[in-house]
Amino acid sequence: MLEHFVLPKPAFSEYVCYPDSFGRFNDFPQHAERREQGQMMEYNLHFIFGGSGYAVNNTGGERLLLKAGDGFLFPRGAFQQYGTNPDDTWDVRWIHFDTPIQLPNLREAEDFGSWFFTFSNGERFKQLTEEMYGLCRPFETRNEPRLSALLYEILVELAQHSVRLEGSAALEKQNAIRAAADQIRHRCEEAWTLERMAALSGYSAYHFLRLFQQVMGKTPNHYVTECRLVAAKLLLATTALPITDIAARTGFSQPSYFIRVFRAAEGVSPKQYRTIRGQSAGRT
Repeated sequence: MLEHFVLPKPAFSEYVCYPDSFGRFNDFPQHAERREQGQMMEYNLHFIFGGSGYAVNNTGGERLLLKAGDGFLFPRGAFQQYGTNPDDTWDVRWIHFDTPIQLPNLREAEDFGSWFFTFSNGERFKQLTEEMYGLCRPFETRNEPRLSALLYEILVELAQHSVRLEGSAALEKQNAIRAAADQIRHRCEEAWTLERMAALSGYSAYHFLRLFQQVMGKTPNHYVTECRLVAAKLLLATTALPITDIAARTGFSQPSYFIRVFRAAEGVSPKQYRTIRGQSAGRT
């Protein structure tokens, strides 16, 4: 299977990112590229979903083995050399694009001339790329905003669900922390101790605390409080429940504590928030 889409320059010039071309190669043993420095002036992103192949690392010049779950990103103007194993052909999805945004993986590719990674959340990347393909069969100008949005989503998902090629163990840890965080969010009203949260991930409380701060950018207790406040804001905006009931339903031990924490986070009291955001205020 070979799918290859080339897009015209966008009619709107203010997109934060936009694809130049993209597609999918599967069962194509001739897939191999060598581009000299300065020949290709877009980023070149590849996700490998099956088979095996290689790419040359521009930092040390070594030839790296790449397989399902791996990928690579070359920056604009970089030397590029890569190809499939003819006896075990890649199922690879690729995007050539331009963007001024400075995500960490894009910066690393720029700094070192290439970036090789292991990714998770593969089904999500398949879903997003399939939608891009569908928007170009055939392409219509009105699809420009969605194509830009899909590319941005892919880049942000990649930043959150990938690590350097040698870091697959770190990726497993990230996934475990995010899965635990989702469970905590969905049951934020429950009584959460550090030990109980850590048990969701399978790590010790000490290790969980350190990993959670690295992956989520905040402490577990801060995260629980944020989740409870989000749940409380929804109830304030969509129900007429008394403040005391909302505090109890969202895991706050005392209404007075809930009011104090809410005001510190939002700059207004729960009652004021309801007046501003609630359905009774006639706002949507």
